[in-house]
Amino acid sequence: MTGTYLVTGGSGLIGGYVAKALIERGDNVAVMDIRPPAPPRMSWIMDSVWDKVTFIEGSVSDDLPTLLKACRDLGVERVFHAAALFRTDYELGHPYFSFHVTLDGMLNVCETARLLGLRRVVYAGTVGEYIHGTVSHGESSLVETEPIFDPALGTMPYSASKMAASIIGMSYYQTQGVDWINTRFSRVWGFGSKRETVQTEGLMIENAVDGTTTRLENGDEKRGQTYVKDLARGVLLALDADGTKLGHRVFNIGGDIMASDRDVAAVVRTAIPSAKIEIGPGGTSRRPFNTELARRELGWTPAYSLEKAVADYIDVYREYKHEQLE
Repeated sequence: MTGTYLVTGGSGLIGGYVAKALIERGDNVAVMDIRPPAPPRMSWIMDSVWDKVTFIEGSVSDDLPTLLKACRDLGVERVFHAAALFRTDYELGHPYFSFHVTLDGMLNVCETARLLGLRRVVYAGTVGEYIHGTVSHGESSLVETEPIFDPALGTMPYSASKMAASIIGMSYYQTQGVDWINTRFSRVWGFGSKRETVQTEGLMIENAVDGTTTRLENGDEKRGQTYVKDLARGVLLALDADGTKLGHRVFNIGGDIMASDRDVAAVVRTAIPSAKIEIGPGGTSRRPFNTELARRELGWTPAYSLEKAVADYIDVYREYKHEQLE
């Protein structure tokens, strides 16, 4: 592909892995974020490629002029829009800011794409867009046409803002000719998150490697798993897909391999027999993703089983500890 790829939120886990994958295959990549990857984890993940990144400091939701100028000056043709606020407790106390970051960010990216004629915008969607996402609403897998709004049900600020942003993107696609795609993810995990925001999968693995005990509740809650490296592959396919051959604009990526914390703990114990993990009962399981559209139209298939993902995380974390102890 020619031209530059822009990754908004490219200093975070999802955006960072996508930016790294693009650079490793030889593409020109720019990252727009409020700061470079945070030390020590994401900065370590990105260290081998960061000198090849053009970094633009700024907030996508607050700085449309900087976004426009960067896309124009750098010859940006395709955007992966991953900038978001993902801090549940903070969002509950600051709902206005949560909606501002997600909705104004999407508006600015779509308007930039419209004004400059960018070739593709791919949005980092979420399982939270599915209002009926738990098994209390049914046992069938979640397809992309599943309703994302139910007037009888409320939802958290994060999910509500992501739903609304998805509607904005589809409107720009249908009425303004912006080539927009939503890649929806479920339970994304992989090494790089701040220690305090590591998903339970990573927490069990890191504690097992460190020789400390993990104690978790609601261990029977099954969730669709998406290993971050599988996610990155799916996003690259969405960025590069021939739009004239796509029959859909929303694709579930990952989330079709279901596992509870109890299931993950069993895999971790197999890999690290000395792992000390205590799992309590309970939890409400989510419905699995149906990924048939992504497989058929994008050519995406997961490369990481749960066992392979756990093994890879263990290897990455051990390498990280060897090179840079926290």
